[in-house]
Amino acid sequence: MHHSDNHSPARTSGFTLIEVLIALAILSIALAAAMRATAMATTSAQELKLRTYATWVAQNRAAEMTARRVFPAVGVENGQAEIAGIAFGWTASTNETPNSAFRKVEIAVTGASSPAGAPDGRKFATLTVYLARPVIQPKQGAS
Repeated sequence: MHHSDNHSPARTSGFTLIEVLIALAILSIALAAAMRATAMATTSAQELKLRTYATWVAQNRAAEMTARRVFPAVGVENGQAEIAGIAFGWTASTNETPNSAFRKVEIAVTGASSPAGAPDGRKFATLTVYLARPVIQPKQGAS
């Protein structure tokens, strides 16, 4: 009686070279996708941080204009501000409105050159405010 053995010496349990290469290829594709997702999340977080800081620059400028109680002249004013070591440039464009007692001021904040900061010229925030002409109060005690 001849006992037939289906297992040849060349066939052993384990993975073949092709199976290992396919598994490595799948793993490398998955890791590349994970790295790309991580990089995108980091970029998004940096962008959000810059936009938040730029919004604060615009809000600070609007608050300063309101606190000064000066009726701004029609035209364009430029300046710079720094928050958290990041330099920003701002442009305040003042225009007339249909009601002569108000002025429309649009404040645009862009990146300025900074080692830690934003690229030059890229707009990160825009804020529009309306400022009222100050009311002059009559002096008290004058008869």
